[in-house]
Amino acid sequence: MPSLDDDLAAFWCAADDTRADGMHAELRRVLRDVPERHPRALFERASLHDFLGQEVQAIPLYRAALDAGIEEPHRTEALIQLASSLRNVGDPSGAMSTLQQVDPADDLADAARAFLALALFDDGKPAAALRTALHALSAHMPAYERSIDAYAEELRTPDRVRVIAVGLLVRDGWVLAEEYVGREGDRFLRAPGGGVEFGERADDAVRREFSEELDVALDGAHLLGVVENIFDAHGRRGHEIVYVYEIRCAALEALPLSQRIAVRDADTTVGWYRLDTLGAGALPFHPVEALDLRR
Repeated sequence: MPSLDDDLAAFWCAADDTRADGMHAELRRVLRDVPERHPRALFERASLHDFLGQEVQAIPLYRAALDAGIEEPHRTEALIQLASSLRNVGDPSGAMSTLQQVDPADDLADAARAFLALALFDDGKPAAALRTALHALSAHMPAYERSIDAYAEELRTPDRVRVIAVGLLVRDGWVLAEEYVGREGDRFLRAPGGGVEFGERADDAVRREFSEELDVALDGAHLLGVVENIFDAHGRRGHEIVYVYEIRCAALEALPLSQRIAVRDADTTVGWYRLDTLGAGALPFHPVEALDLRR
């Protein structure tokens, strides 16, 4: 008697994206003996929505399957497919955050890196995208793996003027900031935010960035001014035009002073810092002139 895996394999072999209603009905038949909230049932239903280009419906089902403890190898598949769906609906940061959960030793790790490269490209990081794709490819080219990996590490984003939008949130003498650690172990802070996309208004960009990076909605954003930030980092010159906003956000304002939030698509965190500890001779805050706009 065919197993559930056999029935599902036959279902996907005959999959046809031109008959959505029939496909949903057929999957319900295949899963008729599986509880509706079983992790595998959730995953297969999400996969079908995904296959049919219905990413909005697929995303909550993938998340439910992961929350319900879906087992390998389907867990990694769910992470990759969730990330792909998030990217397709315009959330590359969410895709990157999801793909960070894939074990580098997993058999599908290179597939995850391929989707990570796509998300990085969509997020305006073409050099990082190509670097990630090359590292995934090099493992399958042993004769050239060392050279490809070395050249990949040398890739850098071309020199350009970058337009970004950042938000300042100040509470009782404390400012919310994202902390970075440089290659030499030096620490510095940046106002949370990110790049303004082509065709996007800066005030929309700052709201989008806080939503993508910290999963919060801003309650208000008032433009304080625009500053030019020219700096040196990792041996290269950077050049930014920065829209600086004073923001309001109930979720972040309620964050305890001792607590930190992980940035969804990076290895950094956001937390509170005393304003009187920042500035010349202390912990650097960037953009340098941003805090002056509020005084």
